Amino acid sequence: MTEQPLGPFPKPESYQPIVQRLKDMIECNNWKDKFERTVHDAYKTGVEDMTNISSLTDYYNFLNYFVLWVPKEDETGAFVYNMLGTMYFVLDQKTVRDFQSPIKPSSYPPPPLTELSKWIVDFAGAMGKDGSTNDFQIRNIADFGVKLRSVTRNSAINTFYTAENYNVDAYVVPEGGWLGHSFNEFFARKFLPGTRPIDGPSNPAVIMSATDSTFDGSWDINTDSIVYLKGLPWTIGELLADSKYANDFAGRKFMHTFLSPYDYHHQHAPVDGKVLKAKVIPGQIYLEVNIKKHSDGKHRLIPTRGLVSSDSAGYQFCQTRGLIVIDSPKVGKVAVLPVGMAQVSSVVLSVKEGDEVKKGDELSYFQFGGSDIVLLFQAQSKVKILANKHKHYRVGKQIAIAHIAE
Repeated sequence: MTEQPLGPFPKPESYQPIVQRLKDMIECNNWKDKFERTVHDAYKTGVEDMTNISSLTDYYNFLNYFVLWVPKEDETGAFVYNMLGTMYFVLDQKTVRDFQSPIKPSSYPPPPLTELSKWIVDFAGAMGKDGSTNDFQIRNIADFGVKLRSVTRNSAINTFYTAENYNVDAYVVPEGGWLGHSFNEFFARKFLPGTRPIDGPSNPAVIMSATDSTFDGSWDINTDSIVYLKGLPWTIGELLADSKYANDFAGRKFMHTFLSPYDYHHQHAPVDGKVLKAKVIPGQIYLEVNIKKHSDGKHRLIPTRGLVSSDSAGYQFCQTRGLIVIDSPKVGKVAVLPVGMAQVSSVVLSVKEGDEVKKGDELSYFQFGGSDIVLLFQAQSKVKILANKHKHYRVGKQIAIAHIAE
């Protein structure tokens, strides 16, 4: 966590279009009193990151700074989380939560996003652009495509080299360094050859971790293709956007892992097989944030990762996500779903339908931040989960085994 609070954030002569849009929305809907209250409620929690955000104007100023922000880190490796968390901590307050699309089971296609939820999606799309356009509705992604042509921008990249847990030296660096490349290119960097060996490469029963991530648990899918998360019934059809393969996973397993911003953000095939489906499913942008008291006595924000709250359990069914269905000759169908989180709602596919993949081949990658991975298995594979809850696994490490009928 940062040693100093965020900000203060300067008031601009004029707000960026996406921030002005929120300001106009609040005025038009007569929400100003409620937003003033929600910022005040967030400030009164005493969270250090809110020290310089005590009014709605302060929040506008923060958002204006954030939308143009060049990502950087501090030595603790928590600064990216702090910036993301501050935006969503305000939006997570009860006073304005009802203005946003709920995280709850529904049929597919889901109902249209509320005006505020649509704005949140578009804010992510506006990040990293030069602020001169309103054309941020095409991609649910923090763009950060601007080339790092200045010393200032390149020095921001250098902060990741000294940040805890990022281990940037273990990744491929382009010839001449990162100057002239975008932050997205840096964030989607690839690891050095040989640093992610594959367990059981010739054993089709061995199922490997699709990404560097922390195992959160596995849940049964019942015979009606429903998985219960914190007591709420979610249909696999909704998760897979009514894919024709939705019922193929009835009676087996739903497996969830999550990534941190410092994790390697490419996803790889957990099994050999043929790609039957490869697409991106648009959806919401969401991040639940909670308060944690640290050893220095200060209260700081931490994103909630994992299926721990009935309020947010099942967000994977609502978020922007990728869907890759692999038909393994020995294991059966396996669905891999890279799920966006907050500004990391971009999923870039590296495969297409009809491709043959080997265990460990790249399937997709994220851009910016932390995210989630969901794996689905068929009943016929009789998969036994070997991963331990809350343990971090690298790409290639065995996390499960299929009991294949010969």
